[in-house]
Amino acid sequence: AVSIMLGFEIGHLGVNTADAADASDVAVKFAKAFGGLETSEGNSSFWAGKIIEIMKGKGRGVNGHIAIKTNSVDRAVYHLKAQGIEFDESSALYNADGSMKVIFFKDEIAGFALHLLQK
Repeated sequence: AVSIMLGFEIGHLGVNTADAADASDVAVKFAKAFGGLETSEGNSSFWAGKIIEIMKGKGRGVNGHIAIKTNSVDRAVYHLKAQGIEFDESSALYNADGSMKVIFFKDEIAGFALHLLQK
């Protein structure tokens, strides 16, 4: 019941690169590889569709990061803390209503930073 309520699913994969030029090149390569995904640029990253975020430099995680979407970040944090997972509280971002929309785990898994992301 808890798993259904939280609705965990992979949101996107984050890839670290050397700089903005490298990130742009990597975004184009991913876009072409997966059938012409649209590329877009944000402040700190480029995107290939909505599935791969290419960081304009060294982002979190040795290898990058994995975003896990959930129906409720607040409830997921509560549940995962009860399981012994620790979070980097300084990474939390909030919606205008005060609900949490993003938070990173304290520890990496297999060289990847993980963060929860509100659906």
